[in-house]
Amino acid sequence: MSELKDKLNKEINHHAKLVDENGSSRLSTSDHYNWDKDIWDHRHAIIDKLKDRGYNVSTKINWEVLDITITKELGL
Repeated sequence: MSELKDKLNKEINHHAKLVDENGSSRLSTSDHYNWDKDIWDHRHAIIDKLKDRGYNVSTKINWEVLDITITKELGL
């Protein structure tokens, strides 16, 4: 379980860093056998964690692939 938490936190931190550097990031996941099952199974926890950190998160499904777009809060 600890390895899974480390893996998911690493993924979250990676995308948070990309958003901080570039303004946005995209994570795609699917339950297809060629995709990372852990990311798919815990996608809601990943999204919730990013939202808790203050990022805007939007999702879209296209051809059985979930695209998660992460952006900075602009504070307009």
